[in-house]
Amino acid sequence: MNEITITYTEKDLFIYLQQIRLLKAKELNDSNIDRTNNVKEEKATFKGVMNNVGHFFERGVKNYKDNENVISKNIEEFNNKNPRIISEEEAKSALEEVFKDDQYGLAKLLFASTIILDDEYQYKYVEESLEEVSTFIFNDKDALLKIKKQLQSNYDAIAPRSLSNTQKGVLLGVAITSLVAVLTLPTILAPASAVAGAAAVGTGWGAIAMETIMIGAQLTMLTYVGMELYNNHKIKEEFRKLSPEKNAFYLALQCTYIQRIKETLSEDEFKNQLDNILKNLSTLKSDIDYYYFVEKESTKDNQEKIKSFHSFDSRLAKILGV
Repeated sequence: MNEITITYTEKDLFIYLQQIRLLKAKELNDSNIDRTNNVKEEKATFKGVMNNVGHFFERGVKNYKDNENVISKNIEEFNNKNPRIISEEEAKSALEEVFKDDQYGLAKLLFASTIILDDEYQYKYVEESLEEVSTFIFNDKDALLKIKKQLQSNYDAIAPRSLSNTQKGVLLGVAITSLVAVLTLPTILAPASAVAGAAAVGTGWGAIAMETIMIGAQLTMLTYVGMELYNNHKIKEEFRKLSPEKNAFYLALQCTYIQRIKETLSEDEFKNQLDNILKNLSTLKSDIDYYYFVEKESTKDNQEKIKSFHSFDSRLAKILGV
């Protein structure tokens, strides 16, 4: 009898890591409650000091109890949504399978962005839980927080508006579907029907949007012109609909990606990758210029997008030290 091989997806892995974050928060909060309850207030000798100490610990216990309520609600909601979670061993296999062809770390960066922007639950102990997840993904507890800091700084330097909580929620979906596109998009030599199929087939996160195919291709160094293999006109139509926030988010991702490969690639490899990125971005910007200056459409949004590209140039110059 043939052995059945079960393949786990990036969605399975993402949900497993959500669980890690929620359980880490519970572990830390339970520990804080126990520690606070065990404090001996009798050590305070002066009545006034004793009262102050008592009020201090009462506030601490209340904060931890409030956290406990939120954490319990999060875990209950999570369990209701996800009746079966992969095991740690299965998650390790999924991690290896999902990123086995991730030569330059782009897919991991996109995956990291989905975790950083995830606001599906009201996470507590955010930094500590991200350190736990970071250790699992990168074998480095500081990697996710470093990416978070870079992505936030890059977005703030490029975006027309700040990354509010509402925008985080919107951009999270973008990041997740981008990840799916990067991991499922066929090579540029694949038949057109295969590329079309990648756009049409539903995934755990929903069908891959055309804008995701286009941006996913851009991020994975496929040429924008080459995407006419699928339908260049359709891609251009979808690209013109990108909001200024999404446009800025992808430019921030580009900066963050460049920062990461700058640290890991040889000088020649880095120059080659940087050249590809800039060529693709130049083509994308020329389309925005056309819509803005020639067609004079969506002038406010396209003006903000153009500003974002100029801000990207300034930000990149700072990153590269030029």
